[in-house]
Amino acid sequence: MPIRDVSPEVVRAVVSAARERQRLEVVYASFSSPSGEDRIIAPHTLVYAAGRWHVRAYCEKNAAFRDFVLSRFRGVPEAIGGALPAAAQANDADWENRLTLEIIPDPRLSQAERELIAQDYAMEEHMLAITCRCALAQYVLREYGINHRHVEGDPRAQQIELGNREALRQWLY
Repeated sequence: MPIRDVSPEVVRAVVSAARERQRLEVVYASFSSPSGEDRIIAPHTLVYAAGRWHVRAYCEKNAAFRDFVLSRFRGVPEAIGGALPAAAQANDADWENRLTLEIIPDPRLSQAERELIAQDYAMEEHMLAITCRCALAQYVLREYGINHRHVEGDPRAQQIELGNREALRQWLY
């Protein structure tokens, strides 16, 4: 995996703001705004997932908790005064609650191939149950190479899939 360059100053500002329960003014680049746009966030947790450092934070622009990739910050975030919005002080339900991902061999494989895959992943009764925070579900799937939006034409290409996709639809984007 390539190393995603994250400035120590950015990490320091994010960690400090999370500890002190401060808001940060950041310039954040995204697909909708590749050159970056101003946002005010209230960070609570630093996370390493899917090969990147993220911060879980309340975003005032979106009025919701979101994940922000640290390598997409432009410049150094600045702590700003003022109270956190009431919504930012509330629990981040997707962070606090957990779900279980049910990883299964692709059912289109032959019985012998499904047995092989179940053994490869130490599955019990052809299922691997992985419990994680709701907010991290998509990253866990990426770590396992599961694309929940696309089914490969050849079942040998991905070999495993999410068995309880419908039950978890609200956490998969």
